[in-house]
Amino acid sequence: MPLLSQLTPREKEVLKIIGEGKTTKQVAEELGLSVSTVGNHRKHICRKLGLHSTAELVAFAARRSHDLG
Repeated sequence: MPLLSQLTPREKEVLKIIGEGKTTKQVAEELGLSVSTVGNHRKHICRKLGLHSTAELVAFAARRSHDLG
């Protein structure tokens, strides 16, 4: 997937967990990161994928979670 190849391994991991329906806080707890760090990953993912809202990010993650491993 060309779009997904732009993401770092950690961004892909964050996106996969978002696709499971988890919140930023839950992602942070699962990965042992701060909420701020996960927020930064979300921002970078949105920029790289051309997404403009949380709803778009969650919908994309849900549709593409199978592509993330």
